[in-house]
Amino acid sequence: MLKDLLTTGLYAGIGLVALTKEKAEEIIQELVKKGEVSKEEGKDLLKTLVDRIEQEKKKLQQKIDEQIEVAIKNMNLVRKQEIEELKIKIEELERKIDEFKKEV
Repeated sequence: MLKDLLTTGLYAGIGLVALTKEKAEEIIQELVKKGEVSKEEGKDLLKTLVDRIEQEKKKLQQKIDEQIEVAIKNMNLVRKQEIEELKIKIEELERKIDEFKKEV
């Protein structure tokens, strides 16, 4: 539930990033049209902006993941991976008990 909420926030942020990219493209096209930058400079500028957006998106994802981990720990929730590890240990113990019963 918490993860869903944060994921929704992330998607909203990505939508904002996409909107920002579109706006950047419009602005750069306008600058090229006015002759303030060349087409090549516009392409370079757009690539730089897109790269920066990707970096920021990755940083945002990392921060969200960190906050989810903190929230899970604070709420004393068990992660699916921890449950799977416990299942494996229980199965191993059951096998050992069965082997021990056969020996006795």
